[in-house]
Amino acid sequence: MRDPKIPALCRVLQVNRSTYYKHFSTAPAPRVKENQHIASLILHIYADYHKRLGAYKTAVVLQRDYGIRISVGRVYRLMKSLQLPKMSTDKPTVHRVASHDPSCLNLLQQQFQQKALSLVWASDITYIKADRKWYYLCIVMDQFSRKVIAWHISAKPDVALVISTEFTPLDIFFDIKSTT
Repeated sequence: MRDPKIPALCRVLQVNRSTYYKHFSTAPAPRVKENQHIASLILHIYADYHKRLGAYKTAVVLQRDYGIRISVGRVYRLMKSLQLPKMSTDKPTVHRVASHDPSCLNLLQQQFQQKALSLVWASDITYIKADRKWYYLCIVMDQFSRKVIAWHISAKPDVALVISTEFTPLDIFFDIKSTT
């Protein structure tokens, strides 16, 4: 039983009648049904978590609580289609207090220009990417001559790297002192 007004409406809207009837006679695709189901779950999760979850954490909750494995991008698109506002929480700021530990006193007082060789040494670690791997370079530099007096490279930025770098110039320095 077809409505006699449909052909007139199709002519006015410049739509083929077959297009109109096909649109209303075919069932929605499985993906559309799945998206509708997931969208309802997203709304439920969004309300349960007081409108504070983003796409990433919503995807985690869908996986954990409902067993639905879904990409973050798909969750983001569904949240966008539901017009859910992005609610970002401000990260707490950390107010660091300067250490008053007597073992960590500021002995240099930002006086980096030194008057003699080997009075002050500075050390630093930097990282270098080579052949798709990270390597860590630790150096010891004399503040008077601005020359690197020791360096070591390692695959890990650990204490062993720092200790091996720090003791190399000490060994050289005390060997020179003992021979003179």
